[in-house]
Amino acid sequence: MALFAAPQFARDGGGNSFKIEVMVEKWRCFFYFFFLSMVVLATQITSRVVAPILAAGAPEGTPIERLGCGPFNRGNSSFGFGYGDGFPIEQSHLVEAFGYGNTCTAWDYTPAREIIAMYFPALEYSIVIYLVFNYITDMLTYQRGSLPDWYWNASKVLFPLAIFLAIQFRMIFVCIAYENIKTHTAAFLGFQFTLVIIAIMNSFYVILTGQSYPEMNMSSKVVGLVSKVYLVLNMIISAVKIWATAYAVATATVPDLLKTDVFPGMKWSKLIDNLWLLFNVLLPLGISYIRMKSEEPLVLEITMPKHGYEGASKEEQSRII
Repeated sequence: MALFAAPQFARDGGGNSFKIEVMVEKWRCFFYFFFLSMVVLATQITSRVVAPILAAGAPEGTPIERLGCGPFNRGNSSFGFGYGDGFPIEQSHLVEAFGYGNTCTAWDYTPAREIIAMYFPALEYSIVIYLVFNYITDMLTYQRGSLPDWYWNASKVLFPLAIFLAIQFRMIFVCIAYENIKTHTAAFLGFQFTLVIIAIMNSFYVILTGQSYPEMNMSSKVVGLVSKVYLVLNMIISAVKIWATAYAVATATVPDLLKTDVFPGMKWSKLIDNLWLLFNVLLPLGISYIRMKSEEPLVLEITMPKHGYEGASKEEQSRII
């Protein structure tokens, strides 16, 4: 054991331990907030800064052999653009591939991509912190006998998977959409799985633990019924969304059916995307806020071993910290 010099300063607290209170659902609210704010920020940057750059096309004087570089590489575009031609954001690469501009369109082009990449760690860190503490919550709840074996076994498998997929979402800034739609979309597919895992496992947690919210006049029966309806609808919507995204990863486009109109101005692909965002971002944000207002915090205690000090007797060593 290493020995330390005797303490030189008097301090309150004793230096024995440190306690932290963690509101798990508050961290869930944080990462939904950071995701939505990231979308809003990217949309504003793209509409105000990126759109004029794309509309102008390749800079004047660009050598002919470089006209197809970067975002102006659309010589075979179904929209009729040639190499170096400018284009409106409403006819972006993803609009051409998917029939509509999904969320990623907002951060696909410079400088929106670089700016949002700097903001992105707020989302990444908050979701990982949430997943870690939510896993601890699952473990303790299971040990108390409130969760069945199948749920705990699923949690042990899905927890590391969700973390891995969440941190790989950063690859949307590395695998550029106008260079390789498949790899770019694969990063978003992983993030979709993460959000679906969080939403579905939380629904099962609420149902299995029989939660109620007296301050909202919601009995466990009502909460369970609402959670089951939400769970079933989300599983259906998420299955379709993930199938469509996986299809895009494999083929760089979506099925032709999804490019058709549900009604004027609304493609099937966009409707599915909007419903998926509703069930896996917006509604879970509201649910997490309700749970946050009612939850008791986790209390974490961090302790430090006693130090040995130079020149202290064995008896003093046993008393001094």
